[in-house]
Amino acid sequence: MTVRIGNGLGDVDYEVGAFYDELAAAPYGGGFFPMARMPPSYPPYANPGIPSRRIMPTIPGAPALGAKLQPLGFTTVTFGAATGTALAATTRPQKPFKGRRLVVDIARTGTTATGLITVTSITVGVNNQLVSTGAVGAGAFAATAFDCNVSLSACSSALDIAVNYAISAAPTMTDVVNIATTLFGETVGS
Repeated sequence: MTVRIGNGLGDVDYEVGAFYDELAAAPYGGGFFPMARMPPSYPPYANPGIPSRRIMPTIPGAPALGAKLQPLGFTTVTFGAATGTALAATTRPQKPFKGRRLVVDIARTGTTATGLITVTSITVGVNNQLVSTGAVGAGAFAATAFDCNVSLSACSSALDIAVNYAISAAPTMTDVVNIATTLFGETVGS
């Protein structure tokens, strides 16, 4: 059957049977509805872009599965008159961990505790995570710093993570510079 569509100026003839056959032959079963064109492995109500772990219901009393953002603490570093000018803050995570944001807190005590603090390397196992041999100012990782996220290599529970610090001038007498290090990152499990 042929159907004429138009207003007299640009009339178009359509073969109705051929038009329907073309829709029915579309990929994934075709049909008039977009849902019918979805691959058969997905039910019409599924969204293949959402990982299943985000839509799984939680079970009371069972540990939650999936990635969590958690803090990882390091040993405290103290620069003093007898410590030298290079020290390392270290830690060993007890479950797989991938660092995302480093936070460095610096506390100075005394009038000679004025040296510049730099991060000379961040190592996961034996791999340095800095892209050059140049040091980075520790202020770049201050708690108030903006948009200073990192994406460190993943770390298994058997590897150490170290942040190596240097100070430009060591404090004298009883003056000290204390550094607390925290690394926020993703862990797996409960």
